[in-house]
Formats: sequence, C-alpha cells, structure tokens
Amino acid sequence: MFRIKNLPVYSSLIIWTFQIFGAVGILFWNSQWFIKMTPMCLILYFLLLNINNKKHSIFFLFMTFFWGFLSEIVGVHTGLIYGSYSYGNSLGIKILNVPLIIGVNWIITTAICGTIASKLRVRSHFKILIAILLMIFLDLFIEPVAPKIDMWSFSDYESAPLSNYITWAIVSLPLQFYFIIKKLEFNFTLAVNLYISQLFFFMVLCFTL
Repeated sequence: MFRIKNLPVYSSLIIWTFQIFGAVGILFWNSQWFIKMTPMCLILYFLLLNINNKKHSIFFLFMTFFWGFLSEIVGVHTGLIYGSYSYGNSLGIKILNVPLIIGVNWIITTAICGTIASKLRVRSHFKILIAILLMIFLDLFIEPVAPKIDMWSFSDYESAPLSNYITWAIVSLPLQFYFIIKKLEFNFTLAVNLYISQLFFFMVLCFTL
C-alpha cells in the first residue's frame, strides 16, 4: 500500500496553516468569508485524522457522530442539555436546527482528546477523566468566541453557563469510556497538533475579538 513518508508531519503542517490563516483572516481580512469556511476546515481535519488513523473503528465514528448530534438536537429543542441555546449560520446545513458538521466536530474532539489521554501511563479511569477534562478545557475558549462568529449563542447568558460544561462531561463520558476501553488510537502527533492548534486559534480570537 502506498504511504506518504512523514504523513502526520505534513498533515499537522496543513492544520497549522489553516488555523493560523483562519485566525488572521477573521481578524484582519474578510472575516465573514473565513468564518463560512469553518465546515470545510472541520471536514479537512476529519479526513486527515482518518487518513493517519492507526486503529480504525467505523462503529466509533458512527456512534460518536450520532450520539453527539442527538444530544445537540435534544439540547437545542429542550434546553435540558447544555442550556438554552441556538445555532447560527456559520456552521452550514442544519437538520432539526442543528448543523450536520457538529457531529463531525464531536468525532474530532473525542478522538484527539482520547488519543492524547490514552498515551498517559495511568489507569484507564484516569485516562477517561483526563480526556473529558481536555475536551472541557478546549470548550472553555470556544464558548466565548462562538456567538461572535455566529456559531451558536445562549439565550439567557453572554457565554456558556456552568451547566453546559457539566453536561458536556456527562455526554462525553460514554464516548471516552468506549474509546479508552477499546484501546482505540489515532495518530498521536496529529492529535496533539490538532488539539494545540485549535486551542491556539480560539485563544487568539477569545482575547482579540
């Protein structure tokens, strides 16, 4: 089978290029155009993760997509999960008022945080906890930016309430439990670079927008 040498490194460079240009574009160029490219970037990151995948699991991909997407549908229509919120228009096509790309984002976030945590030399239940905390830490910087770039916004709060992070942990628990227990693994180099570059992107926007 043909394989590109150092593919994770090249893939990481592509991700960093998109993240840096995305942040610069939103801040200094045509912000609306760059914001509308968010779904395409997430699809690219999803493809790069799977191209570099070590232990493939179709079931994990489908389970994570539908579990995350279903929780968002329930959340948007009832306010019982994450709080009372609604999605804007920057994330593309919606089904039942939830962008389809959100399911892909659940896969990406679960996969990279689970992969990073899985490399730690601790017991499985600590790996699961650390993976969830990594997801929440990233979300801490996404939430203040989301309403400013028309991703989503909360009805009764300027940013996400504490309940959002609690329910995030609860919803992600079975996903990370499955990921760690089944010893699934995406490429570690790519997972770390994707996590840090996303953290960089949202931290920059969080403190400048």
